[in-house]
Amino acid sequence: MSGRALLRLALTLPLLALAGCGGAAKPDPQLPGARLDVYSSLPTRGPLSALAAETLAAERLALAQDGGRVGRYRVRLVALDASTPGLGRSDPGQISLNARQAAQDPQTVAYLGELATGTSAISIPLTNEAGILQVSPLDTAMALTGASVEIAGSPERYYPKLKDNGRTFARVVPSDREAAGALLAAMRRDGVRSLALMTDEDPSGRALATDLAAKAPAAGIAVAIRQEVDEQGPLDTGAVAQVLALHPDAVLDTTVARPGAADLWRALAVDDPQLRLYAPVSLADRLFLAHLGAAAALAHVAAPAPRADGRPARAFARAFAVRYGYAPARAARYGYEAMRGVLAAIRRAERAARDGRVTRAAVVRAYFRTAVAASVLGPYAIERTGDTTLRDWTVLAVAQGNLLVSRATSAAPRPAADARTRSRARAVASARPAGRS
Repeated sequence: MSGRALLRLALTLPLLALAGCGGAAKPDPQLPGARLDVYSSLPTRGPLSALAAETLAAERLALAQDGGRVGRYRVRLVALDASTPGLGRSDPGQISLNARQAAQDPQTVAYLGELATGTSAISIPLTNEAGILQVSPLDTAMALTGASVEIAGSPERYYPKLKDNGRTFARVVPSDREAAGALLAAMRRDGVRSLALMTDEDPSGRALATDLAAKAPAAGIAVAIRQEVDEQGPLDTGAVAQVLALHPDAVLDTTVARPGAADLWRALAVDDPQLRLYAPVSLADRLFLAHLGAAAALAHVAAPAPRADGRPARAFARAFAVRYGYAPARAARYGYEAMRGVLAAIRRAERAARDGRVTRAAVVRAYFRTAVAASVLGPYAIERTGDTTLRDWTVLAVAQGNLLVSRATSAAPRPAADARTRSRARAVASARPAGRS
């Protein structure tokens, strides 16, 4: 689906959610029975299918390590496909159906999704309406948790029951707001002084470009041009010519992933072999990377980076390899941690309940108190906005169609957030037996 269609869906679905679920807010009842359902919405088709498969495998591993149970409850993982054969990748219509299925299941306690950047804007209004905790492993779109000038009314527009249910969405991956800082740090170190921005109508990409443009002057980088391209049309040679005529040191491309995206980069590389090309990880799918040609030598891709491989990460990698027969990608850690965080929140909610019966609201409250001293991602907490205190990104090179670590960068450090993470983790640890928060 085009960025234009996704934008329309993201802006209208809060109203559709109200119309579809309807009715006045109800008291938060105890979840019935001895089973809790956690839904996972991931695409089995398209460029993200391999990453989605590993993310789901990591979620299943986390649940299996807890024996498929939390206290009195048996926890069931319900895996839903976020893609369709017709579109061949994440489909906004299917994502809406997935969220509605979870919302209509009286035993749903949490929803893990989405994967493609910005697509959580489709499911959040529906899960928020139902008071269900939603945790995304890898959706970095900044408008989901903070204001974006590209999407009016964000992020509140995604929470139709904000007054009743509050924020119900969180993520374990840093947002694109930190990506902008990481990209600028890499550009500055690479000697970039003049930058061209290329965007289309994808709201998440536009938001990243706007945020980076606002921060660029402080990094000593001038934005020479912001060029719009048609994400559905053929290569716009006129747009390429306008960019190259200004002789920028680098181009940042935040357009939506699409079959012809690599054509633009190859055209830029042919005309200026010294040009540095940058992109967020949301653009760099397998098809894009495999068809860069000579542009691969100029490519730099910003991606969220888990902390250094400590003991929890090594233990996860071993357990994953034993269970599935191959080593996991680093990004699979985010799926593992999303499920681990949900299970820990259910456990805290059950312990806090007088009769041991949990409610959706109690699980949401418990998750937003997450503070983990040691995890596969490093120490982190969940902020009241739903963002993680993790801020680290890395800049990746491209070789033989794969992303490879070339250098590490990070956004501006947040000492207060790090201190709060440690403080909250100590408080949680002192209130429970040894183990995970």
